[in-house]
Amino acid sequence: MPRSALALVLIAFALLPSPAAAGDIRLHVDASEVARKVIHVREVIPTQPESLTLHYPQWIPGRHRPVGQIANVTEFRAAANGKVLTWKRNDADPFTVDVTIPNGCKEVEVTFDLLLAAGAEGGAQFMTVASPKLLMLNWNDVLMYPQLDLPGAAPLEELTFAPMVKLPAGWACGTALPIKGATVGVTTFGSVALGMLVDSPLLAGEHVREVPLDGANGKHRVFIACDSVAGLDAPEATLAAWKRLPGEAEKLFGPAKPYTNYTFLLGLSNHIPRAGIEHHQSSDNRLAELALVKAGERKASATLFPHEFVHSWNGKYRRPADMLKRDYQKPQQTRLLWVYEGLTNYLGWLLAVRSGLYTPDEGRDYLAMTAARMSNVKARGWRPLDDTAAAASTLFDATGAWRSARRSVDFYDEGTLLWLEADVLIRTRTKGAKTLDDFCKAFFGTGTGAPEVERYALDDVLKALNEVTPYDWKGHFARRVEAVAEAPPLDGITNGGWALAYSDKPTDLFTTMEGLAKSVNLADSVGFSVSADGLVGDTVPNSPGAKAGLAPGMKLIAVNGRRFSPDGLKAAVGATKSGGKLELLAESGDFFKTHAIDYKDGLRYPRLDRTAGQPDVLGELMGPKTK
Repeated sequence: MPRSALALVLIAFALLPSPAAAGDIRLHVDASEVARKVIHVREVIPTQPESLTLHYPQWIPGRHRPVGQIANVTEFRAAANGKVLTWKRNDADPFTVDVTIPNGCKEVEVTFDLLLAAGAEGGAQFMTVASPKLLMLNWNDVLMYPQLDLPGAAPLEELTFAPMVKLPAGWACGTALPIKGATVGVTTFGSVALGMLVDSPLLAGEHVREVPLDGANGKHRVFIACDSVAGLDAPEATLAAWKRLPGEAEKLFGPAKPYTNYTFLLGLSNHIPRAGIEHHQSSDNRLAELALVKAGERKASATLFPHEFVHSWNGKYRRPADMLKRDYQKPQQTRLLWVYEGLTNYLGWLLAVRSGLYTPDEGRDYLAMTAARMSNVKARGWRPLDDTAAAASTLFDATGAWRSARRSVDFYDEGTLLWLEADVLIRTRTKGAKTLDDFCKAFFGTGTGAPEVERYALDDVLKALNEVTPYDWKGHFARRVEAVAEAPPLDGITNGGWALAYSDKPTDLFTTMEGLAKSVNLADSVGFSVSADGLVGDTVPNSPGAKAGLAPGMKLIAVNGRRFSPDGLKAAVGATKSGGKLELLAESGDFFKTHAIDYKDGLRYPRLDRTAGQPDVLGELMGPKTK
């Protein structure tokens, strides 16, 4: 339904909360000037005499590295009893402020402004983002909280807030938080623990739509805010796939759920960074303004909803013990991200196919691209997958250049191959009697219908797998995760009845992804990608292009003596199969050089080919489980 039908409706799930408690921190967020990229914050914090140490959150669950926007906090002031208080930032921690408290002070008022990034700058590290027509508000960006590790301080789950938000006139909002009350432009929420507040983002906008996924009184919905009314118009096939998603998830994890209700928040704008961030009872999803309208962008984002939905079970409910900290200032140990994110990436792909967001052909094309991409990561010869997880905080915001030589957050894509292999292994060893679905039900399907956290260690994962299928899982994952290996784990594909192959014609999904990236992806032939204007991107070590001296950051000027164009480069690479030469004039800084590439194999694009005489295990596991 368009925003006009919801102009006076502020949407929330669950029952009304109890009134705010006397000890709540009162949090007032004024987002009425969000079109100017400014949010005003006022907090009233109950306190004790002498001193008050305040933290601005930095290690937010689900982000796997510090992302707090402290650099964009301005106009910070503290006051009590009508008097300005002195404060000082901690020398070692810029996210911490010490406020001097006068005798007899019972509460401190803190005010500050949050300045939002302009356009899509800063990437997905920025959690609160906005365009003139919509706002994705993450509460951790608009609050400070008292230090929790002092004697007598409340633990994270007992520190409570009474939040409210003021929005621009005519805007509506969606959130997993229950709403206590609403007047024109102002929404108030009942008393909520800090952990749940940070875990419950709010999406608001001028043009919004709500899509119930299982009936008017159901547990699942999509709330959309878009820069335009036109962008809200999702096709019926997409809506139908969304509506199948909760049922397919229930078949995968079982009927017990780790949430009371679930809201997919979807912000659509060309002026915010693309992202997907998991939460217990919602997910923060961001795509381009017309991502629902354009077929290519729908396919490119097909795994987004399933991936973030799976996180409600894997990552939010069941979470690696080393990623659970007392507050938001302590670094998380992320070594088990190959389970947290890798398994989620696999299950997100699986649910995308089972729900119909991908066709089976597209699901296989996705696997082919993933397998080829991981095959081109030559850094796997010195860096195990385990290390990419342990060093995640250094890799998330690293540049795309040199990924093949350095590795990136490979626990996502390689995790897909890793857990596909585990699924196929279980199926073949049990002759189809057991699958990874059985592991998911046993390990993740024990929720109580409310958001909570159960910690796990690697031994817990191995024990649960062994209860489904006895096997040397410890040795298996030690080889796959902790040891270096020249090749990625492709046994899930090959033992699933298929093989990674290459063709001179790209698949439709490859063409779609390449077009959206506005680049030419020749990683599987000459070994590099290049933007539409000739800028060389990631270069595969020891590939023909690398051996000829090409490197990230160079700019192609000419191909075989003619001005560079994407089509001209593809044609020249294709012609090498019939003996054509390949000479590229490249600019590097102030210097120019011609690079002669020794290459004769033409264009190569990844695909999966059916292996004759083998059962199609891959087809079996991709099949839908609901009618």
